[in-house]
Amino acid sequence: MQRSAFTLIELIFVIILIGVLGAVAVPKFVGMRDHAKITSELSTAASVQTAIDACHGEWVINEGTFICGADIDPTDPAQFDATNGYPIQLGTGSDTPLDKILKNGKSVGWIKGADGYYRGPASNNGVKAAATDIPGKPDADDYWEYNSTTGIFRLIDN
Repeated sequence: MQRSAFTLIELIFVIILIGVLGAVAVPKFVGMRDHAKITSELSTAASVQTAIDACHGEWVINEGTFICGADIDPTDPAQFDATNGYPIQLGTGSDTPLDKILKNGKSVGWIKGADGYYRGPASNNGVKAAATDIPGKPDADDYWEYNSTTGIFRLIDN
């Protein structure tokens, strides 16, 4: 009669193998949360730029007789730049800066400067400033900027 049991050597080998696999896999998952947040912010920025470009496209095609976004009046000079074809007023207040461009565009910390540019934090959801700042990737000390004359929504790296 044979006994099918593991020897001590086999058990130690399996434990070492699991340890090596864990040592390789764990570092791969460490930065995933920040990478996911950065990707989310870049995706939202791309959506904002797409909405602005769509509004501009409507302006070009329809020569100013249209409704852009959520109730942006292209005939109101306080809301729309009729010379360049880009929305000026992205929101109705400082607490809802993007509600006229995006369906659920409420975010905090956005201001409209005297120069007409909207500026807001690039990372209000917890992405910390990296030890090595990666250009084009938002972190805690960067901000988004919208120029209503050119229609450019971009990341400003600090």
